[in-house]
Amino acid sequence: MEFAGFGHINLTVSDYDACVRFYDRVMRHLGMRPYFDFPQFSRAWFVDEYMFVIGHAAPAGDRFSQWRTGLHHLSFRARSRAEVDSFHALLKEIGAKVVHGAEEGPFWPGYYSVLCEDPDGTRIEMNYIPREGWDAVAKAADLVK
Repeated sequence: MEFAGFGHINLTVSDYDACVRFYDRVMRHLGMRPYFDFPQFSRAWFVDEYMFVIGHAAPAGDRFSQWRTGLHHLSFRARSRAEVDSFHALLKEIGAKVVHGAEEGPFWPGYYSVLCEDPDGTRIEMNYIPREGWDAVAKAADLVK
């Protein structure tokens, strides 16, 4: 089977209203538009075949729930360094907590990213990896058994 991409991302959040305001600006900046809005449940955006959804976190004390807050981080792919810079400008405009501004990173040749936190503290990244970076990823994958 050939990989066909991810179906959607569903993020649970504890401060739903603040996250709706944050992600609405972020998603619209990325060219996505809302397609689902039920405040008691969730809000969602899409573009082409990509969907992003946020929903309410489970109440405190819940032993198990798929509605728990957070993940390690979410990274959006950019097609250029200029898109990373544009995303960084938006983050500053909306007052997002920027962990590090647009800069080159040590991960792969040419890796360029910006990292912020949403209102819950979940880390959101946008990165650009040029061809030489992807070539290095492929070379590293060849070494893993």
